[in-house]
Amino acid sequence: MLNLLYICTPLILILGIAGIFALAKKESARKTSKLNRRDFVIRSSYVWGGIMITIDVIILVMLIFGNIGEPFPLGFNVVLGLIFLAFAFGILQVFRERVTVKNDEITYTPVVGSKRVYTFSQIEKIEAKKTGTVVFIDGKKAFTLETSGIGTLLFVEIFKTRR
Repeated sequence: MLNLLYICTPLILILGIAGIFALAKKESARKTSKLNRRDFVIRSSYVWGGIMITIDVIILVMLIFGNIGEPFPLGFNVVLGLIFLAFAFGILQVFRERVTVKNDEITYTPVVGSKRVYTFSQIEKIEAKKTGTVVFIDGKKAFTLETSGIGTLLFVEIFKTRR
């Protein structure tokens, strides 16, 4: 059964890499088409989502085919399971978490939980950190934007002009 694991893993890797390139092309087109609008959406990179999906599928194949016949040790299965769950949460974050800006209204959709609606007038400050651009509302951290995104630059620019 390990032969199936050795056959499936490279196939998944090849398909995953092709999917990642397709997502990169789609994301590039998506970013340029929404660059000049006042209404835009800031979300994580689809490319990272594609990478996480590929890794998660490989781990899942390892868990399934690696435990047929001569199973992996229990500790190795637990570690693989935890890595699988971490990447699954990352996938959920990439495709669920987003900030939508429409005129003065900011809608933040977290990974888990309900949407929160803010306005630019509620924002007290914006801090650029290594982990991302942090938005503070009512003295508390409301949400974090990825630093390198074009949407983040637009968001900060709008905040500065409406101050």
